[in-house]
Amino acid sequence: MTTQRVEVKDAADLAEGSCAVIAEAGVNHNNSIDRAIEMVDRAADAGAWGVKFQMYKAGRIASRNSPKYWSDEIGTDTQYEAFKLSDRLDYGDYRPVAERCRERGVVFFATPFDLEAVDALEDLDAPIYKVASGDITYRRLLERIEETGKPVLLSTGASTEDEIEEALGWLGGDPGRVVPLVCTLTYPTPDEDGNFARISTFRERFHPYLVGMSDHTIGSAGGWMTAALGGVCIEKHYTIDKALGEVPDHAMSVDPAELADLVEACRRGAVLRGSSDIGVRESEVPARHNARRSLVATRDLAAGTELVEADLTAKRPGTGLSPALIAEVVGGVVQRDIAADELLTDADVTRS
Repeated sequence: MTTQRVEVKDAADLAEGSCAVIAEAGVNHNNSIDRAIEMVDRAADAGAWGVKFQMYKAGRIASRNSPKYWSDEIGTDTQYEAFKLSDRLDYGDYRPVAERCRERGVVFFATPFDLEAVDALEDLDAPIYKVASGDITYRRLLERIEETGKPVLLSTGASTEDEIEEALGWLGGDPGRVVPLVCTLTYPTPDEDGNFARISTFRERFHPYLVGMSDHTIGSAGGWMTAALGGVCIEKHYTIDKALGEVPDHAMSVDPAELADLVEACRRGAVLRGSSDIGVRESEVPARHNARRSLVATRDLAAGTELVEADLTAKRPGTGLSPALIAEVVGGVVQRDIAADELLTDADVTRS
């Protein structure tokens, strides 16, 4: 059977049976390209599949009086004020960051929050895009991203099923290019609102699209959940210093050590999930033979003896006649001399 996948240029594909970890660096570099490069290095060391940034300008993403929908301690009253602290880099400044990602073998990409950011990412040759949950109804942005012909991760936090369907259409409606991400748009997400079970719902409802997770819960447990439920990727906010100010995401982000834990959780979780097929695994064959029971003689039996139930018991190993056949064997005739405690085989007795 062919593994379903979304091809990503210059990187391992997103594919059924694996779970890639995306380090959501966002703007946690605090306007420092040197810090952004360090974040790439440490994410690569932790085994991340990709490092994703955010490209926005405060004046393009929010009006000046836009209320915040999250709590933080960075001293701002509006979204505009919060975003203004983090928009000092020009989009083209990310070129050395993209180059470092390529050197380290991780995927460089970003969430563009305006059309100019898409153009910049094309200039930087980003191989994949991310759409933020808040922009799922920003049709022109999605259509511009679709025009690039590149794969897209679509976050679906706080969205209805109809909104998700419509956004998938704007992005081209191609399951080979678009991966919807289950998401709760609460920062941070309390465990009771994690609802990772939605991964299974998305896999069924939006089949044949692959499905991932944009996780805002605390810690690395989401990696186990995502991989075990069949998600092909998990995006997690990431920082190298939770104590840094100016950006509200630092406090809820994983650090490099936690990122490494997340990578291991996703790797092992995907392996543990394995196949849903019912049947005997190769590693089980010795146990199938030796942990099961066979029909065994309770006494010495001469050839020609007509068996009664008292002549038989069930003992390990299971390489002889199965005890499931007891009703057929009782009343049968022994074909050779059989010693007490000896397993019966199919050739040893005629069945009744």
